[in-house]
Amino acid sequence: MTDTQRRKTIQLFMAPLVPLVIIGGFFWPYLGYIAIALMLIMFVTAPFRGRYYCGWICAMGAFHEQILARVSLHKKMLPVFRRPWFRWTIFVLMMSLLAARLALTGGDSAAIGATFVMMWTISTGLAVAVGLIWKPRSWCAFCPMALFQGLLSPKTYRVQVGEGCRQCGMCSKACPIETDPGAFKTAGHVKSSDCMRCGKCIATCPRRQLSLPAGSRPHLPVIDPSDNHPQTS
Repeated sequence: MTDTQRRKTIQLFMAPLVPLVIIGGFFWPYLGYIAIALMLIMFVTAPFRGRYYCGWICAMGAFHEQILARVSLHKKMLPVFRRPWFRWTIFVLMMSLLAARLALTGGDSAAIGATFVMMWTISTGLAVAVGLIWKPRSWCAFCPMALFQGLLSPKTYRVQVGEGCRQCGMCSKACPIETDPGAFKTAGHVKSSDCMRCGKCIATCPRRQLSLPAGSRPHLPVIDPSDNHPQTS
């Protein structure tokens, strides 16, 4: 099984957790602890793999990519989604809401679960609203958890950009959040907070100038710009 197939299999397994938590959590708030468990996985993986959690494990990301993508208009993302001030505004608002709601729970386990059900509901609602019009994973460009992971691990497991990069833009078109690795050619690596480590840019680069550290490279279909049919790497 290639990394492409593994990633899709994981996403197909994770995506149903979103409606399960949101709908089921209305009747049984303890389902909110699924969100807490996933956050713990994120905290554990981020120091070693940066935003790898976003690209491979995140249930909401999987839902956007595998389900929402089927009905999205796939319009180009608005530039404001990438603006630091916008990302920080969303982060402060969401984290303030979470902190306030948790403070009101009084330590009650059901109320804590309900709080995370509420946060998933709000996040998914916002994500669907923007994802229906723009790229399905537009929310992932300014998701508070994405920003947090970038801050937690700013120099870990970054996609490397080779000197032979021609900045053709093919990688940007393949990226679920429209990051342009070619724009980071001078730095030699993609900014951690702007990359989900999904590997799609690596597979798309016609000159093989993108890679992950230690020679690791996802076994994704390599796109030949002169051929409409992907080849397997």
